[in-house]
Amino acid sequence: MSQAKKFLEIQDLILARTAMEKVSLHLSNRKEAVFPWVERELKEFIRKYSNHKELSTYAISIKDAIEKKDTEALRKSVNEAKEKLSKIIEDAYKSLSQGR
Repeated sequence: MSQAKKFLEIQDLILARTAMEKVSLHLSNRKEAVFPWVERELKEFIRKYSNHKELSTYAISIKDAIEKKDTEALRKSVNEAKEKLSKIIEDAYKSLSQGR
């Protein structure tokens, strides 16, 4: 994969992680259901990563939690997705800096 393509992939992953962070904050700070907002916020993540080898589990579990309006399952899935995205981003930066 070219360096430019790797960099663009990192940008997409950072945007996905930022969306997870926003959702996590809203889930923590709001008592009322925020599912329509969460669904809009994570729509692109779900669409883009539902078939991704490392992220599909998270995209599917987030989609299921939204459909079931399960706040705790959503919070858990979002936090796990944030951790995984951070790991993927870190690995991608290392790879990019080493010229691989």
